Amino acid sequence: MWRRLFLATALFAVFLCLGTIGYVLIEGWDPLDAFYMTIITLSTVGFGEIRNLSPMGRIFTSFLILGGIGTACYLFSAITETVVSGQLSKVIGERRNRKALEGLKDHYVVCGYGKVGRKICDLLAAEGKPYAVVERSDRHLEHFRERNIPYVIGNAIEKENLEAAGIKRARGLFAALGDSSKNIYLALIAKSLNPGIRVVARNEDEEARLIFEASRVDAMVQPSKVGALRMFLAMVRPQVADLIEEVVVDRADLPEEILVEDLQVKEETTLRDLGIKTIRGVYAVLVKRADGRKDYVLDEETRLAPGDSLLVIGHERDLEAKLSEKRAFLA
Repeated sequence: MWRRLFLATALFAVFLCLGTIGYVLIEGWDPLDAFYMTIITLSTVGFGEIRNLSPMGRIFTSFLILGGIGTACYLFSAITETVVSGQLSKVIGERRNRKALEGLKDHYVVCGYGKVGRKICDLLAAEGKPYAVVERSDRHLEHFRERNIPYVIGNAIEKENLEAAGIKRARGLFAALGDSSKNIYLALIAKSLNPGIRVVARNEDEEARLIFEASRVDAMVQPSKVGALRMFLAMVRPQVADLIEEVVVDRADLPEEILVEDLQVKEETTLRDLGIKTIRGVYAVLVKRADGRKDYVLDEETRLAPGDSLLVIGHERDLEAKLSEKRAFLA
């Protein structure tokens, strides 16, 4: 489509130049009169000759009409096709995006598509998690359409934009805006629209921690602090850094049969009862207690209570076979 438009424009420009030069050389007109005569000839507006033409000038005009008018029609049709196709493509794209948003359920809403927001989306896509993006700028519009990412163009702290992203049906919201104060306000709006939603917010202001906690944010992350920790581990504890990268950050790099699961405990039990750490290929990594404490040193007698969260890693076959028998203890 664009190639055809470029070709038509180039051909029209060639005839325009040839016509102008021809009238200057044949009739001895000044360039402005020659250019004007060429324009009214190619456009077929029906104006008369601006000056009397010589026999040679009339022959030249005849050939200019035969070749130039066809080129002009070709250019106009190319312009029309480009405009109509662009508008049609836009309408179809917006309709497809609207249907995609309406079909989302138990998804994640990512607010802000900067460096942090974009990385979050990449990780969600790698995990196969459904998500939608709310971004104020439309500079990423083509990117969203090419990757079939459901999107809402608008300010994330406006209620109607969050509702358009399906906030009331969403499982979680990432407040990844560059302004910490806006992330606080965003968290308050999200919780008011969907009290059960989990909100993880970006915070670059250490002094705003108490305000974030008061805004009912479920988790707060400082990208600069996390980045500093990863750099430190990469230098001082490279093996630990590699493990974190593979297991936590770059899950796509793990073999397909290796899974990392976050299990919610609903009945009192032990790791032995769950068959974890006694079964080859299934290992408990961390227990996060309901009161916020974390246990890293685990054995088979480690007790689990309702509300605790258990992080395990293992072979897909072993996890499915063993944990399916213990679902009474797990949410």
